[in-house]
Amino acid sequence: MRKKRISGSRMAAGEAYAALKDGVWQLDVDAVMQRAQAYLKAAAEEGRYSLAGLCIALDITRETLELWRRGYVRREALEEGLLPNAALADCVAKAMLHLQRYWEESGKPATLGLRLLEATGAFGSRAAAGQAGGGPPFDLGRYKKFAR
Repeated sequence: MRKKRISGSRMAAGEAYAALKDGVWQLDVDAVMQRAQAYLKAAAEEGRYSLAGLCIALDITRETLELWRRGYVRREALEEGLLPNAALADCVAKAMLHLQRYWEESGKPATLGLRLLEATGAFGSRAAAGQAGGGPPFDLGRYKKFAR
């Protein structure tokens, strides 16, 4: 049974990205978006994007990035059956679309397939693509064969 509370609505004072809103410590999605935008701007200037770079900029692990992509702040929130945080999921999905666009437009076929697999969770992650809940955050198009 799902609870009515949204993931990230009650956080501790010292947690990363926690902000005091209406007398309660909550996830500050705007701060997440600002850090993601800062990384994307710097990566655009250098011409190099990566999932690892995004994780480093946000100061999170890849597992946490996958949870955030699904709208959960922590694994415990997922296990407790809290509602996903749609604003957080949207924020991460937008950042990942920038990564996907770079990978598609870079024209490096040797790395494109591997990076698309990484982005979907089929490679370099404990969970295979589609098993983590909902599949990839975008359509793989002609690269679907790599995700099988």
